[in-house]
Amino acid sequence: MKVLITGATGYIGRAVAQRLLAAGHDVTGLVRNELGVRTLSTAGIEPVHGALDDADSLRAAVEGADAVIETASADHAASTTALLKAIAGTGKRFIRTSGTGIYTDLAGGEPTDIVHTEDDGYTPIPPLTPRYSLDVMAQEAAQAGDHTVVLRPTMIYGYGGSEQLPMMLRASLRDGVSRYLGRGLNRYGNVYLDDLADAYLLALEHAPAGSVYNLATDECDFRRIAEAIAKLFGFGGAVSATEEEFAQALGPLPAAGLGSNSRVDSTRARTELGWAPQGPPLLDELVHGSYRRIWGPKGITVTPRTADRVTEAP
Repeated sequence: MKVLITGATGYIGRAVAQRLLAAGHDVTGLVRNELGVRTLSTAGIEPVHGALDDADSLRAAVEGADAVIETASADHAASTTALLKAIAGTGKRFIRTSGTGIYTDLAGGEPTDIVHTEDDGYTPIPPLTPRYSLDVMAQEAAQAGDHTVVLRPTMIYGYGGSEQLPMMLRASLRDGVSRYLGRGLNRYGNVYLDDLADAYLLALEHAPAGSVYNLATDECDFRRIAEAIAKLFGFGGAVSATEEEFAQALGPLPAAGLGSNSRVDSTRARTELGWAPQGPPLLDELVHGSYRRIWGPKGITVTPRTADRVTEAP
């Protein structure tokens, strides 16, 4: 197939594009400027000019594609709406990238026994209702006859990147201390980037219309993640922070997410798609793998400190 990817120069989109190319698909990527053109061309991806806020450019980009994979943003309602409109009635496949962040529970570092499936009738907290509504919109398009699929990755890691991990790493480097919220027992699913890219390929080729898949290979509590970061930087240990301290260090919205649970069951992806993730465990990758190579001190001394605002874990 010829596949259009939005966000093809990003962390997820780049990995998905390379996996599809390796499998023999033709890949085009939406770009806004000449830097994007050069970046994609170098990677063997055909650049197509367009912008998420320009519905006409999105419609033109979709015309030459057999399938569309949306990885640029899980929360950009205008582009999701425009892309779904562009593929309506065409038989083209559409994969929406959402995320298990919709299961955020604002637990404040406390654990939960709740493990979400794709069909458990979950109602998200108000800030995440718009994202969930876009998932529903994609599913409703399938009910109208279009071939749409929703993928919900958990915390993605690998190659020194992620969304959540760099925030924690940067804050730790800046402040000389690795923090978690409260008791840090809140658990979040995780998935290695290469395994996630495999899931996109399988979903493109095999997922039935209207499918939704939660994608996690494992899960980990944030205290252990913070302790792994402390070990990476030689701090000797991680420390507990209050909600106010955590928000001050990371920002209110990221702090709320990193203090939440997002536990999911990925049985459906494994059984229906044959997804068989094989990547290294998150903590190993943090302490011994790509994060050490990219974020490690490399001869720079990182001096740990005991902040007045931070208290020891209860």
